[in-house]
Amino acid sequence: ATYLRGIDFIQVPTTLLAMVDSSVGGKTGINNRHGKNLIGAFWQPRLVLADTDTLTTLPEGERISALAEIIKYGVIYDGEFFAWIEKNINALRNLETDALIHAIQRSCEIKADVVVKDERESGLRQILNFGHTIGHAIENSTGYGVMRHGEAISIGMVVESALGVDQTPGWTETEHLRLGSLLKAAGLPTRLPKSLTVSLDDLFKAAATDKKNVDGEIRYMLPRRFGLVEAVSLANKDVAPHLVAAGARR
Repeated sequence: ATYLRGIDFIQVPTTLLAMVDSSVGGKTGINNRHGKNLIGAFWQPRLVLADTDTLTTLPEGERISALAEIIKYGVIYDGEFFAWIEKNINALRNLETDALIHAIQRSCEIKADVVVKDERESGLRQILNFGHTIGHAIENSTGYGVMRHGEAISIGMVVESALGVDQTPGWTETEHLRLGSLLKAAGLPTRLPKSLTVSLDDLFKAAATDKKNVDGEIRYMLPRRFGLVEAVSLANKDVAPHLVAAGARR
């Protein structure tokens, strides 16, 4: 997007996370000490070529991490897809070809549909950030690379799901537990490991730089039902108990 004011390029993602998320949508981003993806531009690839054979070379932790983003799509856009993931989570963990191809294809379809309607994240595209306000704050607070992206996003989704129980009438404890059960079945964490010390202050400081924020208020994507989430501005005092429940320190 910068060199020669933009050149044609092709994405060839070789991780499951890149196949279902970062290769599609045209975002280019660089992290800095203030937060994740704060420096970047929008520039669409001419083609995305995903070869699932490359996934057999990945460590198991990298494959599991990507499942968080796949599960996210079911929560934010397609409840039927969420139910399909529940039935096929073991097949996905075992890299069974048919299940893998369907999950990648449906994830890309959902992201592409959202991006076409809102390329520059002025509204609808924000739903793709379910779990990311907290997840990015965890990555920033612990140091990039200490936790995998999907692991941090999984914890973020649990926190925002718990907030959804508090804040949105359609999302109940039943839906919250259902999401948590699927994340656990995928092998993803639902709270911070005891080996990491992450303070509330550090998390809120990192969340304050999130690109979704409006007028200094931190915005979270809260589920209303499977297939629908909405952006809600919340005070730190309302979020803090759920972060503590997820392993953050006061």
